[in-house]
Amino acid sequence: MACLEFRLLGRVEVYRDGAPVDVGGPKHRAVLASLLLRAGRVVSVDQLIDDLWPQQPPTRAAATVQVFVSQLRRALEPQRCRGTAATVLVTASPGYLLDIDPHTVDAHAFADLVADGRAALEAADPERAARLLLRAEGMLRGPALADVPSTPFAGAAAARLTELHLGAVEDRIDAELALGRHVALVAELEQQVRRHPLRERLLAQLMLGLYRCGRQADALAAYREARRVLLDELGLEPGVRLRQLEAAVLRHDPTLAWSPAVAAPTSAPEGTVADHGPPSVDRPGRVLVVDDTAINRTILAAAVTRLGHEVETADDGHRALELLRAAPDSPQGFDLVLLDLLMPVLDGYATLTAIKADPTLAAIPVIMVSAVPELESVVRCIELGAVDYLPKPYSATMLRARLGASLQARRSAAAREKALQAEIATLRAEVSRTRIGTGPDHL
Repeated sequence: MACLEFRLLGRVEVYRDGAPVDVGGPKHRAVLASLLLRAGRVVSVDQLIDDLWPQQPPTRAAATVQVFVSQLRRALEPQRCRGTAATVLVTASPGYLLDIDPHTVDAHAFADLVADGRAALEAADPERAARLLLRAEGMLRGPALADVPSTPFAGAAAARLTELHLGAVEDRIDAELALGRHVALVAELEQQVRRHPLRERLLAQLMLGLYRCGRQADALAAYREARRVLLDELGLEPGVRLRQLEAAVLRHDPTLAWSPAVAAPTSAPEGTVADHGPPSVDRPGRVLVVDDTAINRTILAAAVTRLGHEVETADDGHRALELLRAAPDSPQGFDLVLLDLLMPVLDGYATLTAIKADPTLAAIPVIMVSAVPELESVVRCIELGAVDYLPKPYSATMLRARLGASLQARRSAAAREKALQAEIATLRAEVSRTRIGTGPDHL
């Protein structure tokens, strides 16, 4: 069977066993693109008509679509005998279906690669994330759907793929910043900011890269220029997170500095006796960092990692709850949550409420992190069950103290609970022995 490959990340192209296939004119490519973007799903004739002629479809639009499909079938299966059923582009009421592996379409393979790269970044594996995301970036051969006639369908699909590509670039830069490659990234970031002056994430990455290269003045100049552009173009001030980064650069915040990730402590050799002494402030724990902004997540996770703790991250409250509920009592459970207050998907208040309402999670201490230090916010967080409130900006010393105190309290409570349960079990065993006449008084 011939091997078919389909490309949408640039011109719409088809290859059979490595050789290009002529699929016809612009309308044929539009039909093919519509089917490829929905590979493995039935696309109705009405949908194809709407994709091709959104304003004024011709009188015989359905018949014209049938002609395009018939011609595409011949191009895709040139060896198929007349009268035999098609196996690639098949009829399926109320329209047509491309019966292919979605991964033979570069757009689908690209999206999966980006998802894998982002998952690696969230799992604190920046090396793998950078590698996967760089591969994904290289798949774009030019503007997506470049030779498809301009219609709302084609424009929306192309914009979606372009945004996914740019997001992958930003994710890969986050991964490389986490790996300490700021010197090599600065030139690329300057170019990206010139191309996309309104994307605050790229600007934040540029500022961080410049700062880590010892160029504090250039980082602040980049912020001032971005602020001017935002005011001129949109009449808006930079977002709160960008302003926080500017303030951190001004005060030489130590959390902005890069240092290699601290390796997780190894378990004690087999046969040794574990130390069950009093909990130590510096004893490492497993911490979940929750923040919807990648650069803030990376900075905070790196700061916590430098203190020797194992870190996992989540980009919104829903994902945080999924991770916390996955295995609350297993070795993969979390000792502490650092929860950002301001998140658009599920804010810190709602996430904290959900954690404390779940009996399996309620004992996990939560420290709220926010640049909004108003007393009302602090009081509300404490009322909802937070054990502490970490205001931004924070120093490494403050972070270490807050983490240490919360972990120590958590472990002390766990140790007391364990001792209580052991005592209860001993008493129950004693009662049981007495009832069956095997207690000490019956010997």
